Amino acid sequence: MRRTLLAWRMMLVAGLLLFLLSACASRQTAAPATADDPSTPQGAETTSEEALARQQALEEQQLQEEAALRQFETERNRFIYEDIFFERNRYRLTERAERELEWKAAWLLAYPDVNVVIEGHCDEGGKPEDNLALGARRAGEVKSFFLRRGIARERLTAISYGKERPVATGEGEEVRAKNRRVRTLVLEE
Repeated sequence: MRRTLLAWRMMLVAGLLLFLLSACASRQTAAPATADDPSTPQGAETTSEEALARQQALEEQQLQEEAALRQFETERNRFIYEDIFFERNRYRLTERAERELEWKAAWLLAYPDVNVVIEGHCDEGGKPEDNLALGARRAGEVKSFFLRRGIARERLTAISYGKERPVATGEGEEVRAKNRRVRTLVLEE
């Protein structure tokens, strides 16, 4: 009986020791979880949320860059394909031409790396040398307009084609009026 009592006590002490040891061990490993700790589930969620936010910010930036490029291309096409028209045998700008050139000058100011060729054109009437001179005056008038608006001279090149490059062919005033123009081209770098 004495042996049984001793065995019971030993088992009780051993169980108590095991309980105390396990309690101490769990206290040492169970430090409080923080949001900054990526090894904790909450920290893992925060890291994942931050990565998602960074990804969304990158995608948003890419969308904005693509939109800006599309806008640039649209405005560039308008700059190139909306010609400035002149009256017969004249090189002075009309009010309508000045309005269009105001927009073109503002566009050039917004894109200071863009260089431009200003082409002067004429209808097929008159002598070739007279048409070259008139085309040069038309291109020069547009160049002067841009210079007065603050566009740097080195960004602008004026040339004349006279009647050598018509956009419309045929007879009549309507056809000739389409050829009395200045076209502004963007130099690709």
